[in-house]
Amino acid sequence: MAKQNLTPQTKARRKALARKPNLALTGREVLEATVGRFGIPEKTRTIRKTSDITLNFKRHLFPEQLAFINDPAKRKAALCTRRAGKSFAVSRYLIQEALDNPETLCVYIARTREAAKRILWNMLKQADKQYRLGIKFNNATLIARFPNGSEIIFTGANDSSDVDKLRGAAFSLAVLDEAAFFNINVKELVRDVLSPALLDSDGTLAMISTPSEVCAGFFFDITQLEKYGYSTHEWSIKNNPYMTQAVAAIDRDVRAGILNPTEPSYKREYEGLWVKDDRSIVYKYSDVNLYDELPENCFWEYIMGIDLGYHDPTAFIIAAFSDDHEELFIVEQFKKKNMLTSDVEALIREYQTHFNFSKIVIDTGGGASRMVLETFKERTALPIEPAKKSGDKVGLITMMNADLARGLIKVKENSELTDEWDKLQYNIAGTHEDKRFDNHLSDAALYAWMESRHFLYEEKVKAPKFGTAEYYKKMEDDMEERLLRQQDEEEGHDGDLWGIGYSSEDAFYN
Repeated sequence: MAKQNLTPQTKARRKALARKPNLALTGREVLEATVGRFGIPEKTRTIRKTSDITLNFKRHLFPEQLAFINDPAKRKAALCTRRAGKSFAVSRYLIQEALDNPETLCVYIARTREAAKRILWNMLKQADKQYRLGIKFNNATLIARFPNGSEIIFTGANDSSDVDKLRGAAFSLAVLDEAAFFNINVKELVRDVLSPALLDSDGTLAMISTPSEVCAGFFFDITQLEKYGYSTHEWSIKNNPYMTQAVAAIDRDVRAGILNPTEPSYKREYEGLWVKDDRSIVYKYSDVNLYDELPENCFWEYIMGIDLGYHDPTAFIIAAFSDDHEELFIVEQFKKKNMLTSDVEALIREYQTHFNFSKIVIDTGGGASRMVLETFKERTALPIEPAKKSGDKVGLITMMNADLARGLIKVKENSELTDEWDKLQYNIAGTHEDKRFDNHLSDAALYAWMESRHFLYEEKVKAPKFGTAEYYKKMEDDMEERLLRQQDEEEGHDGDLWGIGYSSEDAFYN
């Protein structure tokens, strides 16, 4: 190109313009200034591409969180400490699943609906604002709908009615948060509700929680006993780079003596370890309370304790005691939900044919239970009585624990009753049982124990072994006692007063 010839005046004008600041704004600068003052209008919000959001996720998540999210396993679990960032990771996991799979349905399940809203609902709103995702939030139903048609449902699983609401849906991702603390049976929730709901899309089930003080349950089996083939992950607050100040504060409290690293609560909360805290366990049994077979060659008396329910299980406990043993043996146990009055009556009759109960005790906590009890008594003519209630249930349990400690109560190992005992604990105040855990068989066993008479057992003096020194000593003592008794009888007889008596032949004298 030929060099342009400029006049001296043109050159001077261009030099002057170059020295002035450029006041023109780019479109991006105008947008940022507008948003900073007025916010983003709903109709003009810019929706970022999925690839951009994924890049941002990698920038904000630390390696342990990313490893959990990117794990291709269809069943996975994460055991974490407090403040380890598990809920933050779950929020990003749900968002990524919803973005990557249009028209998909995800579910986040906490212990209660209120907990789901408190823990993750607002966190999702913050992510929507940060990444400009265009999510529409229905605060009444707790459903977050994405522009591509995907939805995330937030719900709780506090009882069977909450669980029933999840039946029939089809999810690509289901997340259980604080899975070690659910009130319901998590294994049943997974087996009967979530696994079928994940079949259509071969979806993923992810469970995440801190360890609880009860070293039992489905999440414990997965993360500690490595059952059911789950891919497990672990990380703590120390792995969270955003919690360095919190870690320093914990160390400071340890040095000050406020926190004790040897206590079970510290190991669970800050080290992510399964450590059982027996102080909160309601029924304290041990190996001394376990038995295999009921002793033979003695007469057994049977008692049945019943804890009535419908949505909650109706529980049956059959216990046996004998004059020959000081222990109370739990010989049968059964519980089932949704039992009708006729079902309970039929089962009582069936058990009666096998055990011939000396007493049947039924919980009459409500008016309906009392009506059922009176109906059973009238129809069956069986020895049915109301369970003796006390205003001090904790005191009764303490007395039963004393029998457990002495080995005076025997139960089968790995039974449903011991499964309840492993989990059942008191509330924080120690005044009542924690409602998160089943106590139906436990209550039925308590009723049966209260009616048992095993405490009347008296130890029988065993005869000395034949041929021993004790054996011959006992023979001498017995002979001496008989001679003394005979002498007393002879010396105490006055013939003049009482006569000479009669012989056996006089009985036939005519």
